[in-house]
Amino acid sequence: MKYFYTFLKRFFFLLVIYTSSRLFFYVFNSDYFNRDILLSFLEGIRFDISALLYINIPLIVLLMFPTNLRTRKYYRKATNLIFYITNIPFLLINNLDIEYFKFSQKRSTYDFFEYLSLGGGSDAFQLIPQYIFDYWNVTLIVIIQIYFLLRIKKIPFEKIKNYFSSSLILIITIGFFVLGARGGIQLKPIKTIDAGIWSNTENSVLVLNSSFCILHTYNKKDLETLHYFSEEELNNNYNTKLSFTSKSFSRKNVVIIIMESFSKEYIGYYNNAKGYTPFLDSLMSYSFVMERAYSNGIKSIEALPAITAGIPTLMNNPFITSSYATNHYKGLANLLKEEGYTSSFFHGGNIGTMGFYQFSKKAGFDKYFGREDYNNEEDYDGSWGIYDGPFFRYFYDYLNKEKEPFISSIFSLSSHPPYNIPEEYKNSFDKGELKIHESIGYSDYALGKFFRNAKKKDWYKNTLFIITADHTSPETKVKTYNNKVGRYSIPILYFMGDSSLNSNNSTVTQQIDIMPTILELLNYKKDYFSFGKSVLSKQNWAISYLNNEYLFITDSSYIFNKKEKYNSFSDANKKEKIKIKKEELNLFKSIKQNYNNRMINNKMTNEN
Repeated sequence: MKYFYTFLKRFFFLLVIYTSSRLFFYVFNSDYFNRDILLSFLEGIRFDISALLYINIPLIVLLMFPTNLRTRKYYRKATNLIFYITNIPFLLINNLDIEYFKFSQKRSTYDFFEYLSLGGGSDAFQLIPQYIFDYWNVTLIVIIQIYFLLRIKKIPFEKIKNYFSSSLILIITIGFFVLGARGGIQLKPIKTIDAGIWSNTENSVLVLNSSFCILHTYNKKDLETLHYFSEEELNNNYNTKLSFTSKSFSRKNVVIIIMESFSKEYIGYYNNAKGYTPFLDSLMSYSFVMERAYSNGIKSIEALPAITAGIPTLMNNPFITSSYATNHYKGLANLLKEEGYTSSFFHGGNIGTMGFYQFSKKAGFDKYFGREDYNNEEDYDGSWGIYDGPFFRYFYDYLNKEKEPFISSIFSLSSHPPYNIPEEYKNSFDKGELKIHESIGYSDYALGKFFRNAKKKDWYKNTLFIITADHTSPETKVKTYNNKVGRYSIPILYFMGDSSLNSNNSTVTQQIDIMPTILELLNYKKDYFSFGKSVLSKQNWAISYLNNEYLFITDSSYIFNKKEKYNSFSDANKKEKIKIKKEELNLFKSIKQNYNNRMINNKMTNEN
């Protein structure tokens, strides 16, 4: 029986470690959570027990199965080794979320590994030394936890004297395993969406642990079919088949510039000149500026499909890594290529990072240029890729030789953690109050240099430029943006090289509206498919999804939906609850139904 008691001690110690990780998770992200912290910790034990039982299945089988092989030296070594190699990796990921949560706003799920398999892994492994140093506090937590884990007494074994009692222990263990892994005696085993139900709290990510989330999202179906409306009602409420009654098609060049982590908070134009983007501020004075613009997600991997193909991520996995990534669809480059456009996509990172290369090809971009194509490691930032300054110059040089009309997009990277900028520009930009501010200033400078050079060229006046952000940064100092809605507030502007677009627009818009808006500005004549809508249509809504909760923003309210419970508020901080308008609720449900059913049935083209 000694081996059984020792295992119980180990299991209890793992629970203590997971609770300590939850405590640190709370301390480092306390602004995100409301009250009921104690209840969240207590309910969290239920999810910890479930995850740890699943993780330790191999060990439980080896320990509890009645056999005298347990007395063999190699068997004892194997059980101890399995304990460490199964528990330590999950412990690392669980603690990784202490800091990573600021960027992802959710517990890590299985798509974390799918992201690594798409090329992000090469970047991640290069960044590990930097992150170990930058987030030394998390590193210290992990080291201490592993140290105590390694100090736990090895499991002793004795020869079986009574097979009946050993078999009885096995049966009891199986019973406790089923009860603990299921999370109780309720009808169905607990899932991530059940977090916070027992304690009646909204702190679901605090209740959960990353190990549980990873285990429960492996090989999981991303979406389920919805049946709110009939097909006719659905199309009346929200139609994904778009068309314009337009003049003759305008064969203008299109350049989409996606700026890494450019939160609306950092843009002086939106904040009474209090910002870190002097060039962008000046350009916005001559642009078609969206005053109420939002991202559809909070990850770069979610931004590219939204911006270039009108496809948001309204599910737990990013579209690029989801089971629907192979669906048939036509992005902006696909549509414009049919009109004789050439197409290209630029990102200074390694080819394959975040699936950008794979997606850009499927979305219609003929040419992809990354760090390998740039082929000058003197301009490598040591972390993610080529500095924005030289890579924007590389982008500019290419456009000068490109055949018109062209559609081209560039994704910046210097304002991504760890916010490296070239040595020659250190102390050249306002350092502000946050670490990101200096790199925002540098990326804005690189953007300005690109425009100053491009302005001298003939193609410039015949070009429609779109500038936006992939998502916001978790680093914030302005109270106005420190809420769930502010987390999605980004700049979106449309600029014509001949300065023919010049006004502000207060319509609620989002990244998936960029493709339809571009096509309407070009007087595109053909029907096409998009989940978004043109900002010129005057439709006021934006949608996003995170942690099993939808956020639907309209002209008059902010609607939150989780487990079919809809709550509407008049302010971003969810202080004043208001009645939901029927037409807004019908539109919201129609978007959800159309998205889910079209994804599942691979009906994402105009022909469908």
